[in-house]
Amino acid sequence: MRDSTQGLLDALMGAATGVPMTPGLSLPGLTAIEQPRGPWDVVTAAHAPELPGDAVSFVALADGTLVVDDDIPDGSATPLADAVEKELQPPYEAAAVRREDEDGLWRVAAVSVLVAPAEPGDTARVELARVGGELSATVDGSEAAPGSAPPGLLDLLDGLDGDAALTAERLDDTTWVAQRWVL
Repeated sequence: MRDSTQGLLDALMGAATGVPMTPGLSLPGLTAIEQPRGPWDVVTAAHAPELPGDAVSFVALADGTLVVDDDIPDGSATPLADAVEKELQPPYEAAAVRREDEDGLWRVAAVSVLVAPAEPGDTARVELARVGGELSATVDGSEAAPGSAPPGLLDLLDGLDGDAALTAERLDDTTWVAQRWVL
């Protein structure tokens, strides 16, 4: 499971700072109690009785493809994506947990992401930062020459003016999933 997906799942289940530790209680968008929104753009619920397990994560690409981290029946995560897409258009990354008290009802959290082409390779994670015009790069946890960063990720960072940061994880052999921020 990618680090960003694990973070979403932890937050959804209440393990993130500022979110109650009891899963499902006081989650913004699911109850009337206001809490910090957390790392997600959308929190919703969906009925997906055919979806096995207690937790699932996926990335929805702009073409409608769902890239699922787990081996699940085709189409079983579609109800989750449909619920998210009432409020957030792809591409996005989502994590969902099954509600214990209702058959087939899932809590779903999603965050908007950027997608860039990836060339085949072993690199799994890239972090880029531009501060005061100086670019720095971390590749799989080690400092690297900024020029060694994948070109598609550099292009995403260049889409922001001024100081900015970007974190990307490999989705598959041909795709990076990234988030970026103005600093």
